[in-house]
Amino acid sequence: MSDRWSRLLGVLKAFSQGFRERAVDTIEKELSEMEGSFALLLYSSLVGLPSPPPLVGLSLLPYMEREISIMLAKSRHLDDIWALWADLADL
Repeated sequence: MSDRWSRLLGVLKAFSQGFRERAVDTIEKELSEMEGSFALLLYSSLVGLPSPPPLVGLSLLPYMEREISIMLAKSRHLDDIWALWADLADL
């Protein structure tokens, strides 16, 4: 009888661990999306959207150092042939 309980407890612990890992993955994805939205909000003038007042952007600049370095690293390795053709076609 105790063998069944120990197996059931092991299965429940495995489910619990899986749910925790999935929850952490979801939170990390949400954090990444929020950081991207925050960077877009602050530097939206680069893509043609209205930007916040300059004083707000400059005061938040020290907190954006990591996001800016990530954005620059992604843009260096960007290889989008469709964007190149769209640029050539003036779309």
